[in-house]
Amino acid sequence: MSQNSGKTAHIWVWTIVISLVIVGIVIAAESSDNDDDVVITGGGLFGSRGAEHLVERLNDATRTQRICYGWVIDTDTSWGYDEYTTPVRPANPAVPLPPSATDVPVPGDGETDVGSNLGTGLDPRDHPRQCPKWVVFTASYQYDILDEEWTSVVTDIDANLPVGLSDADLTRAGITRADLLGAQANARLADAVGALPMIVAEKGAAPPVPQTAASAPTSGDRATPPGIARYVWMAVGGTLIAVGLIWIVFAVVRSRRSA
Repeated sequence: MSQNSGKTAHIWVWTIVISLVIVGIVIAAESSDNDDDVVITGGGLFGSRGAEHLVERLNDATRTQRICYGWVIDTDTSWGYDEYTTPVRPANPAVPLPPSATDVPVPGDGETDVGSNLGTGLDPRDHPRQCPKWVVFTASYQYDILDEEWTSVVTDIDANLPVGLSDADLTRAGITRADLLGAQANARLADAVGALPMIVAEKGAAPPVPQTAASAPTSGDRATPPGIARYVWMAVGGTLIAVGLIWIVFAVVRSRRSA
């Protein structure tokens, strides 16, 4: 009986060790894939699909209100958030696009995501001929490298309209700093940018944009901040490793007692 118990214990030990090695490989591969997803999901903070939706939404507002809208978001990371594999441009521009609106990606500082109704990479403030009136959402993040998450953010609304605009207007629109640091931060950033035409209309500076003009975002446009998937896999892996260690100790003790 003791020999059988010992053999059984050894089988359990090797089974658990092999399982832990496999789990470790899977976690490492998933972490690597997650890093790649952050960098090359089509480019930019919102990805190509999300940026396309946002550009078209702002373009619709520009056509109605004759005001250019945009965003400048400093992510405080060096993961190429400013880069889009193919720059996004509106399908039917409400205003003529500037000559610089080419299909060749222009490298930036790797930390700042810029876009507007003119397309990704184009700040309306830099194009007064096309955009004599403009409203731009700005955000500046602080990123913790160790925790792999955004820890703080400062937001504002920059505009050259004869009305006062600030981040307090975003709060009244239901977008808080907690939202911009939460699990759906990217989606809430898109909401903040998309809310600009509504805020301007409520201030009486422009007519409201018809609801039919602003299409609803698709679920695929909602991106999560970097690090979330990695934490999930780390938690799962840690739990499995802990259970495995307990089984190893139990098997060894049982084997010694049987011997």
